[in-house]
Amino acid sequence: MHDRELTLIKLKHIVNGAVVSEIDMSAGDFTIGRNHGNSLQLDDGDVSGEHALLTLVPNNFLPEQLDITIRDLGSTNGTYVNNIAVKEKQIKHGDAIRICGYEYRVFDDQSNVGTQTEYSPQ
Repeated sequence: MHDRELTLIKLKHIVNGAVVSEIDMSAGDFTIGRNHGNSLQLDDGDVSGEHALLTLVPNNFLPEQLDITIRDLGSTNGTYVNNIAVKEKQIKHGDAIRICGYEYRVFDDQSNVGTQTEYSPQ
């Protein structure tokens, strides 16, 4: 397997419906919180020091694709996926993650969900 075949997962920061930044993620743990040392540090008093954890692991059947799980780390104000409070949930392309006033959307470069890609076998 070549590195370029691995799925590229991006976490896109959404403000007022527009993408203002994006973060590339790869296999492993990705922490979100107010404290220094988090993969994504959110400087907001409503965000817990250790707020949430994203875990990206290769899929058992398609190892070039990553399965993503989000887990709330006992935060004060909760972690939301598609506006539903979650303790732990598998997430996928297009899902919206909300932590206090921050909204992020998961973008999987290899996902065909919601795209207009045409495929015509020859």
